[in-house]
Amino acid sequence: MYEISLTEGLGPVKFGMSPGIVKSLLGSELCYEDWMGGNLENFLYYKGLLIGFCGEIDDHPTDSSLVCMFLVKTSHPLSLWGQKISNAKMEDIESLLKVKAIKCNLLQSGVLQCVDQELQFLFDSDGHLDEVYFAFKYS
Repeated sequence: MYEISLTEGLGPVKFGMSPGIVKSLLGSELCYEDWMGGNLENFLYYKGLLIGFCGEIDDHPTDSSLVCMFLVKTSHPLSLWGQKISNAKMEDIESLLKVKAIKCNLLQSGVLQCVDQELQFLFDSDGHLDEVYFAFKYS
């Protein structure tokens, strides 16, 4: 199970890690999937997971790059604040955010976007959580 921490990162991968450290944790073989789209120069990509980097980027993240964002599919078992969310419906996520006093808006695209944080939830056509995006802003 991957625990999402808005201040730390995703499971063993922490904000501020270099690509080399991430590869030592998750492996160096990248796995592209159609949902990822194109232009992945700032990312390492694994099955159901995009890890974004900021800082020095050539045609891929360099050792000077730092982990700054995640986009993870619910094909991975996920938890947020100790609550399992992989099979959550929108109302479950809204309730969890309300308990944490995090305001969010439902965009026309069906994305639940948090107002004061880099945190978004995307749902499938059945209303179940499909992807979670979260990021850390470096000053």
